[in-house]
Amino acid sequence: MFKGVICPVITAFNPCGDIDYKAQAALVERLISSGADGILFCGGMGEFTAVSLEEKKVFFKWAAEKINKRVWFLAGTGGADMRETVELTEYCGLIGADGAVVISPYFGQLDEGALYSYYAAAAGPGLPIVLYNFPERTRISLSAEFILRLTADFDNIVGIKDTVESMKHTNELIDTVMPARENFSVLSGYDEYFIPNLLSGGSGVLSGLTNIAPEAFIKIKEAFRRGELKKLCELQVKINALMKIYTVTNPIISAVKYAMHTILPEVGYSMRGPFAPPARAEREIIDEILKNNLPI
Repeated sequence: MFKGVICPVITAFNPCGDIDYKAQAALVERLISSGADGILFCGGMGEFTAVSLEEKKVFFKWAAEKINKRVWFLAGTGGADMRETVELTEYCGLIGADGAVVISPYFGQLDEGALYSYYAAAAGPGLPIVLYNFPERTRISLSAEFILRLTADFDNIVGIKDTVESMKHTNELIDTVMPARENFSVLSGYDEYFIPNLLSGGSGVLSGLTNIAPEAFIKIKEAFRRGELKKLCELQVKINALMKIYTVTNPIISAVKYAMHTILPEVGYSMRGPFAPPARAEREIIDEILKNNLPI
């Protein structure tokens, strides 16, 4: 259902810590004009754990009106509280979101019985659901068998963002879930796996560097469509080089936000505490990475 290049857009905050809607609008317009297929709000790059339930409702309503069906509008509704996940997912259906991206509850390591109950509840409101598999953060990986069970029981579970360290798990989903469920989307959550995802028969990417270089990912999509393997190899090398930005700060969102500030100066790089923006030395490293690797 969802395919191509989807960006987990950063959330722009002003120095006081409030959402900067003017800066956010600039981010949205840049992504749409670049050719992105969809935008995810309050995903992994959107600092969703720092945004309250009521703030998310206001933010998502603004996003629905701003995007106005020009691209897919996805909302990150998952979290540690199942009641909030259901409430937010239901709300997103009412305001016209195209789908919800739902991460598994984090911190506690749930068994598949508890996970099934969680995703069944999230699917209850009927909005299309994209599962978010991120075992590094949730301590459990969604197996192909488990996903097949969910898709058999809930027609509105339509895809997965697979953020895993190798393509092995993603390939298993492509080989087993996609043939069993028509129009099921398998999206890679790591930038460097976009091309391997497409070559393996997957659906696309939902990853952080699409904030910084959306045009590069659109080039990958088009080169794949035209069968330009040499071009794909060249783009893979460039994406790999740009990924050095992820090594500069912890959390990585801090580096991505500063990079966006250098590209769109009206977008600040404030973070909500306890996280902090990059220090001067870190900013200098990011500047050098961008200088050497942009444009792609």
